[in-house]
Amino acid sequence: MRNLETKKEIRHKIIRLRKEMDPLVWQQATNTITETVINHPLFLEATDIYCYANYNGETGTLAIMEEAWKLGKSVWFPRVEGSEMNFYLVDQKEDLQPGAYGILEPTGEYKADGYDGLLIMPGVAFDEECHRIGYGGGFYDKYLEKHPDLHTIAVAFELQMYRELPFEEHDIKPEKVITEKHIYPLESGECFL
Repeated sequence: MRNLETKKEIRHKIIRLRKEMDPLVWQQATNTITETVINHPLFLEATDIYCYANYNGETGTLAIMEEAWKLGKSVWFPRVEGSEMNFYLVDQKEDLQPGAYGILEPTGEYKADGYDGLLIMPGVAFDEECHRIGYGGGFYDKYLEKHPDLHTIAVAFELQMYRELPFEEHDIKPEKVITEKHIYPLESGECFL
């Protein structure tokens, strides 16, 4: 039971810290993270980008999707449907409308097959081994369990990073976590700040 309380405490703390970020600091960190993502081999090699619409102080994703469109990539966004989440094709940002929880969701009906591509995932907190604490719904874990061929990069601010987090064996962690300071897991010789 303590494990769940700890996750709840971490969620509360990190969401508060994100909301308290100075808008200029948020934008500068988002710009740095975006540059790292759009120049990463997993992004450059993917023809399909699965992305989220940032909400509640999360790292911004608008410039990532704009770069994907500019490069001719297909861009997919999640929509919560009952207890499931599916990704739908989005050709322009106007194709996103407020949906579940007030988060922007795709209005289209062309559903992704989830067989190939790069999924840019959100999260509340991460550790240096890329374990992730999400918002508690398990939507990304369930989706990635059904679509194991997708590559994954999580984007987060350095303030969301922990040395170690509580995790369950069924939790699916991203291959990489990109912050404004590091790409995790750290290369040998680099140390966690």
